[in-house]
Amino acid sequence: MTSRIYRVHVFDGQYEVLHDRTFTQQLDLEGPGVDGILDRLLQALTRAALAENEPMDVPRLEIREAQSGAKVLDWTGA
Repeated sequence: MTSRIYRVHVFDGQYEVLHDRTFTQQLDLEGPGVDGILDRLLQALTRAALAENEPMDVPRLEIREAQSGAKVLDWTGA
C-alpha cells in the first residue's frame, strides 16, 4: 500500500476532543513503523487536549479517509 493522507480525530472514549481543529497525517497503514508513528501522534494529541483542559481518561484516535470521511482505523495504542 502506498502512503496516503488521512484525517485524524482524537477521542476520550466516545467523546471527540479538539473537534474544532483539523488534523491530517500522511501514512502507509501497512508499512513498517506505523505503530510507532500512531503512538507518537496519540501522545502528542493527548498532550494538546490536556493543554486545552479536555478530559483524556481513555485516549484513542480514529483514522479516516481524507475524501470520504470513512473510518479505516481505530487506534488506542500498541
